[in-house]
Amino acid sequence: MNKINILSIISLFAIVSSFSSCTERIDIKLDSDRQRLVVEAIITDIPGNQYVKLTKTADYFSNEPPEGVSGAIIKINTSDNNIILAENDSVKGLYEFPFEYIGLQGNDYNMDIELNSEIGGQTHYTANTRMPYLAADVDSIEVLWNSHFEGWMVRLFALDPPSEDYYMFNGIRNGLLITDSIHKVNIANDKLFNGNYTNGVIVLVFDDNELVPGDTFSLVMSNITKDYASFVNEVQTEIQANEPLFSGPPANISTNISNGAIGWFTAYPSFFSSTIVKEKTEAKEQ
Repeated sequence: MNKINILSIISLFAIVSSFSSCTERIDIKLDSDRQRLVVEAIITDIPGNQYVKLTKTADYFSNEPPEGVSGAIIKINTSDNNIILAENDSVKGLYEFPFEYIGLQGNDYNMDIELNSEIGGQTHYTANTRMPYLAADVDSIEVLWNSHFEGWMVRLFALDPPSEDYYMFNGIRNGLLITDSIHKVNIANDKLFNGNYTNGVIVLVFDDNELVPGDTFSLVMSNITKDYASFVNEVQTEIQANEPLFSGPPANISTNISNGAIGWFTAYPSFFSSTIVKEKTEAKEQ
């Protein structure tokens, strides 16, 4: 056997060995982390839309839904009103406001949570937030088909004030929320049109099967705080699919709940604008 053939065999062996090593099974042991309280607390200016949800964190590979936390005493305090929330009879860990309760723009809200047993060594948690004022003066919306992307575009026509504002956009189809998970919600600031008319800026995009001509579509535009906008953006970043070689490491998501709890307490007002979804015809101006 000559020298060239020997070198070829050695090279082939090295290549095969490298591919074999790629399929080697590696078992990673992830120890259980200490449990922490998770808080989802929302106040709006719409009756029946206020609630506080308490759950516990779970292990990374847990296939069970988050465990609700029952028996807590939750107080919501303002300068002129104090209430204690009632836990839902059928949903563990869901605490509800009286149906007629609504948030007021410009109000400060303080939340006090007292658990009946420790989570992560704590029983007492607090948080506070302020409800912003509605900013933009909305004229109308329209829903247009885009054949290039094969999807529906929701365009907003509104006058934005010169103040720094942050918005959250949700969509309702025939009375049912279709942005029903946090990755579908659109969060935006007004840097591109601050103090100007938006003139049809695209605020939501939906797949072909999510809307049908003839549907009644309602855009829900909410004024949110800068901190809550950052929180939602952080959550969306962490739950989206990442490229292993080019993505950064996972990061802790910010919170405004005290004593190591996870989550956010927010309050925001909303504006609704509705239209009928038209047939799939291209708009002259996209």
